[in-house]
This record gives sequence, structure tokens and C-alpha cells, in this order.
Amino acid sequence: MQKPAIALLGLILTTLSVQANDNSHYSLLDLLAEDAFFKDSKIDLTLRNYWKYLKENEANPKEVHNAWGQAFGVDYKSGYFFDFIGVDATMTSVIKLGASDYFSTRGLLYNDGSGFNKDNAKGFNKIGQRYIKVKLGNKQANFNGKYGWQILKNYGVLTASNRLTENSYLGYSGTFVYHNVSLDTAYVKSSINRDSPNKTTFQTKDKKRIDYIATAGLTYRDNDLYLTYNYGEAEDYQRRHVIEGSYHPIKQLTLGSQIYGSYALDAYKNMPASKKEYDHDAWHYATDIKWKEQDWSLKFGIAYTRAKKDNAVGYYGRHLTQNSRGRFNALTSSGVDYMRDGELALTALGTYDFIKDIMTGLQINYGQFNYQGNTVRTGEINLINRWVPSDARLKNLSVFSMFGYGWSYKNNNKTPILDANNKYQRSPSLSGEVIIEYRYNLL
Repeated sequence: MQKPAIALLGLILTTLSVQANDNSHYSLLDLLAEDAFFKDSKIDLTLRNYWKYLKENEANPKEVHNAWGQAFGVDYKSGYFFDFIGVDATMTSVIKLGASDYFSTRGLLYNDGSGFNKDNAKGFNKIGQRYIKVKLGNKQANFNGKYGWQILKNYGVLTASNRLTENSYLGYSGTFVYHNVSLDTAYVKSSINRDSPNKTTFQTKDKKRIDYIATAGLTYRDNDLYLTYNYGEAEDYQRRHVIEGSYHPIKQLTLGSQIYGSYALDAYKNMPASKKEYDHDAWHYATDIKWKEQDWSLKFGIAYTRAKKDNAVGYYGRHLTQNSRGRFNALTSSGVDYMRDGELALTALGTYDFIKDIMTGLQINYGQFNYQGNTVRTGEINLINRWVPSDARLKNLSVFSMFGYGWSYKNNNKTPILDANNKYQRSPSLSGEVIIEYRYNLL
């Protein structure tokens, strides 16, 4: 990535030097300042403080997963030289503020591989994005492409998850737009996880290397309708389908639906059964309805999963490979819960602005499925608050909190552990998170 960037910078300086020699009225610095590559450049500073907590006993009694960190991020976006080519980069520094044993499941702090102990929780520095970008066309028909390390959020079958940093991918991506229709394509070969500074390869669940993920998506969008179909494949491992849509019959009402499907390929089929999420294929179907007024909203969702697995409970795994993040925007996006074979899930989310600039919400999730004569029930209740001040002096500040109680079951890889009476065992949990974020434009 460094060589193309150096070559690009050399081309820019050479061209501007020639222009300066041809026009004695302008110095090189004047030309640099006026060129779109520099004139349209932006630098943003992001401060993000994140605390995340979970106390549960699904497998080992009273595990406490707790991590707290502070991130400092600088995001640079250039303009386009010759209205065609530019470069972007994002650098982030994470400081450890606190951690417990098993902290790694919180996805905030770096674990160097020496064990899940609070003493092994570390801060880190990384350049998560560094890519060359190009653009062609006009507002009605255009192309935007990137090469390098980049964040792909809801792009094809891939996405990015933001804790203290976001995961990023190395490769190519491009978006073609024609009026209301767009086509996304991407080919990526490596990644950097959200809680690590290190480059890593994609892997199967039994740690076999996957050389690439290729994906494409076709989307239609207007004021009332959004519909997208996305396809992706991890080399010889899994094939993925994603369909998402929403429709606004009137301004206040939104009808939505999502369908996600995975198919096993040869590398997946050859894994040990204990590593598999399903035997042949897995599907998750979801639909939701939302009514929104100026100061309150209500949203209800229902979902069902089919993921057969012999002698165990199969489930739909959101992520296409190890070290990647899978696109998933259904209301049932709480970890891997509510996505087990035969599970019916119900979700309700209500919000109200009791105080100006402060949104307060309550989300209730419930799921159930059958296993060896047991109707296994899981659920959670979460209280949510978000403060986004309208005061200009606090512009770009946001404070988010969520605290909840949940109930699940003791399990081994999602399969219930039954007691002497062949009954599943309940497992309560407590969770919480607080995020304080401030963004500032430096340039």
C-alpha cells in the first residue's frame, strides 16, 4: 500500500511543480493550497470511551466479562487530484482503563494470545484504513472505487463492527451507481479485527486458511422503497445470501424484512462436527413494523431460524469466516441468540423523548425452541438511553447507555446441557454498556 501512495504523492508534486514554473504569479504553496486534493481535504478527531460488561453462567458459573477503554482516532480524507484520485487514512490509539478475566469477549482491548486474564488486556495503536480512492462520472451515473485497507459497512455480505475501533479489510471495492440503482463489488484477502492492531487471514472454524472473500450486491433505493440482494463466497468454505428491504406506505410507517442464508462448501463440510454451526444450510427469516412520531416510536419484529444439525442444536452464524464480520440487520442481532434451529423470536422496541435531546427506550426480546422434550426459552429486557445535545457548544457529542437482565440456558456450543431429570438449566445474566463519543473537525 505504501508504494502506490508514494508514487501518487510524487506525481502530484511533479505536476504542481511544472504548473508553478509555467505561472510566475503563483508559488508552489499557492498551487498546493488551491488544488482540490488539498483544498477539499478533511481531518476529523474522534474521542470514544467505551465500557462493556456481562455477567453470566451459561458454561462456567459466574463468568464476568468486563472491559473499559478510551480511543483517540484521527481520520484523514483527501480531495480528488484531477477530480479523479485521492487517498484516505484512519489512525487510532486505544488505552486500557480496566478489564476483568474473560475480557476478550467484549471486543474492546487487545489480547496478545497469552490467555484470557485481565493482566493480558492491552491497549494498542493501528492504522485501520489506508487506501487509494478513485471516482468517475456524475451525480446520475458514477463509479467510486478503493484499493487498500478499508472499512466495509453493510457492503455485500460483509460489515464492520465499531467498538473502540472498527474492523477493516485489505482488498478492492467498487460501487457503480445509475440513478436509483447501485451495484457493490468487493474482493478482500485479509483483515484487522476491531480489538487488535495485527493483520490476520480469514480462517475456517478449525483454523484452516481461507484466501479470499468475494461479494457483490444490487440495491434499489428511493424515498419510499429500499431493496437489496447481496451474494458472497468465502473460498471453498461458505456461500452467503442476504436480502433486505423496507417500505414506507406513509411517512410514519415502515415495513421491513430480512432474509439471510448460508450454504456449506467443501472446506466447511470437511470440518469436525463439533466445529460446524449447521450441517448443510442455515436460514434466518425476519420481518418488522415500525411507527415513528416526532418524539416517540414503536417497533415490533418476528423471526424464525432453520439450521439443522445432527445430534445437536444448529444455528445461523452471522460471520462468514473467522476474522470477518457478517452483514446482519434484523432486530434479533443480539450476539448469536435468537438464531438457533427452530427458534421463534419476538422483539419489541419502544422509545420516547421524556426530556429534550434524551431518547429513552425499552427493548424486550423473547425466543423459544424445542430440544429433547424441552421448550427452551430465552430473553432479555434492556433499558436504553441516548443523549445527543442540540446546544451548539456541545455539537458532535453523544452519550449512550444500555443496561439489561437476561435469561438463557447452560449449554455446550448452543446445545442445552440437561440435568438428571432431562431438563434444561436456566442461566440468568446481567449486562451493561456506556459509550461516550465526541467528534471534532480539525480541518
